[in-house]
Amino acid sequence: MKNTKRIIICWLAVIITIAACRKDDRSPLSKDGTVPGPVTNTQVTNLAGAALISYTLPDNENLLYVKAIYTLKGVQKEVKVSMFQKKLLVEGFGDTQEREVQLYAVSRSEVVSEPVSVTIKPLTPPIVNVFKSLKTDSTFGGINVKYVNTDSANIVFEVLVLDSVGDWQHVDFNYTSSKQGGFNVRGYPPVERTWGVYARDRWDNHSDTLRVKIRPIYEEALDKTKFNDVRTNFQNFIPQFAPFPNSGLPMVNAVDYSSSYPMKNLYDGSITSMFHTKEKYDLPVWIPIDLDKSGASKFILSRFKVWQRTGNFTFNHGNPHHWEIWGTNKPNIVSTNPNNTDPNLGWVKLGEWVMTKPSGWDVGLNSNEDNQVAADGQEFEFPNGVPPVRYIGWKNIDSWGSIDGFTGFFHLFELSIWGQKK
Repeated sequence: MKNTKRIIICWLAVIITIAACRKDDRSPLSKDGTVPGPVTNTQVTNLAGAALISYTLPDNENLLYVKAIYTLKGVQKEVKVSMFQKKLLVEGFGDTQEREVQLYAVSRSEVVSEPVSVTIKPLTPPIVNVFKSLKTDSTFGGINVKYVNTDSANIVFEVLVLDSVGDWQHVDFNYTSSKQGGFNVRGYPPVERTWGVYARDRWDNHSDTLRVKIRPIYEEALDKTKFNDVRTNFQNFIPQFAPFPNSGLPMVNAVDYSSSYPMKNLYDGSITSMFHTKEKYDLPVWIPIDLDKSGASKFILSRFKVWQRTGNFTFNHGNPHHWEIWGTNKPNIVSTNPNNTDPNLGWVKLGEWVMTKPSGWDVGLNSNEDNQVAADGQEFEFPNGVPPVRYIGWKNIDSWGSIDGFTGFFHLFELSIWGQKK
C-alpha cells in the first residue's frame, strides 16, 4: 500500500511539473525562421479621430497576425489583428494631422516582415464635434448643457466654475455615449458666475473649454415631511381624460400592495424603501399627493427626480415608463375640460413624460450605463409656465413590464420635487 501511494505521489509530481512547464512556455509557435512577405494593396478609410486600414495578406501558410505601430500623444501604440482579418483600426487621435502607421505581417515564429508605411489623416475627432454642438442655458439651481454626439463616442463632460480668485473649480462629471442629450448641474443660488464646460474622450484628448456667464434660476427642494397621501380623499374627482385605461374600465387609485410598501415610502427620503401598488390593476392608475398638508403653500414646480426599483427590476416590472402629472388647488372639483389651465377650476395637466434608457435595448436587457443611470436617479423637468399648485396627481399610463398593456402596477423607491414656493 505504501509503495502504491509513493507511485501516485510521484506521478502527480510529474504531471504538475509538466503543466507548470507548459504554462511558462512562451516560445514561438513555430521554429520556421522564414521572413513573411509584407502586406500589399493598402487602403485607408479616414474616420472621426481614427482610421480603418485594409490590406491584402501575403501568401504565407505560417502567417499568424498583422500588427500596426503608430504614435499617439508621444507614446508608441500597437494594434494586432489575426490572419483571418484583412483590416485593422487605429484610433484615439485628438486632431486631424497626417500620421504614419507601420504595418507588419508576423509569422507563427514571431518573425516580422518588412514594414509597410501608410499615411492616415483622421477626420475631426468626436470631442471637437461634440464641443462645437454645446449649448448652455440657465436652469433651476444651475446650468443646463445640451450636446450632439453624432459618432456615439464615449464622452466625459466636465463642468467647472470660476472662483473668486480666478481659478477653475471642478463641479461635475457627466458620461455619455448617446447621440444627443443634455444634463443639468444643480444646487447653486441665483448668483451669476462664470462656468466652463469641456469634453474628454477615453484617450484623454480634451476639447477647448466653453466659457459662459449664467445666473441660475431660484428653486428649493419641497419639504417631503409635509406631503400627504390623499388617495381616498379625492378618489371620485380623478380627471377622466385620454388616455383612458386600455381595458376601458375607470381609472383607479393606486392601492398598496401590502403594508410593507405603503405610499409614504414614496417620499420618506430613502432610496431603498419602496412604494408598490397592487398588481393587475387597470391602467392608468392615479396617485394624488398633497404637497403641503398644512395648507399654507402652493408651488411652481420646476423638476422632479425618481429612483427606480433596481436590481433585477431596473427598467422593468412596475417601474414607470409613461406617465402624466396633473395639478390643482381644488381637488374636489370634477374636471370636464381637458385643456383647463386654471388650477382653481379643476385639474390641470402639468406635463407628460416617457422614460428612456441610454442603451435603447429591449426590456430585460440593460447596459452598465442603464444600471448606473437608474441607481443615480433620473431627473425630469416641468415645462416652463406651469401654474402654482398645492396638489399633484401622478397618472401612471404604463410601466416597463406592461408597456401598452391593459393591466399593470406601479412601484418606485423615491420621488423628490423642486420648485418655487408661492
